[in-house]
Amino acid sequence: MKINSNTLIGILVLITILIVTIATFSLGCAEPPADPDNETGNATDNIKENYTENKNNGSEEEYIYGDATVEETEILIMESFPVQVQVIVSGYLPDGCTQIHEENIEFNEQEKKFNVHLTTIRPADEMCTQALVPFERNITLDVHGLEKGVYTVDVNGVRNEFELQTDNIIYE
Repeated sequence: MKINSNTLIGILVLITILIVTIATFSLGCAEPPADPDNETGNATDNIKENYTENKNNGSEEEYIYGDATVEETEILIMESFPVQVQVIVSGYLPDGCTQIHEENIEFNEQEKKFNVHLTTIRPADEMCTQALVPFERNITLDVHGLEKGVYTVDVNGVRNEFELQTDNIIYE
């Protein structure tokens, strides 16, 4: 049996592709080493690895909780009385399994500041796509009873401002 050079090159290319594929899968499935002193700034570092047990219905599942990465906020003031204010929040989640968990809204009357904290949740043992997932969330702020003035909105560190032109108080 006679093997020409083109056949030999084809076989070598197939073997190389096979080795690269096996190496890629084996490296992609490996657990990263735990290094608590590592302070890099990639997207998955926004997940604070906070494991808890969920004991609903007798099942035990571990979850990872973190903060949503917010890129931009837009404030909409509805032309009504009393005035209504919505914040449109856009950002991304670190993978396909992570979801928005809670939105906690606090108002500091002295600073005239709304602090909005968006948290995330993901199953700890889930295999997930490692691609950033964009999200957009509409959050209604409770501005009923506020006096006219400039107010600050902070959503996970991204700040924006809006102004109430008149007191948002209904007098009876």
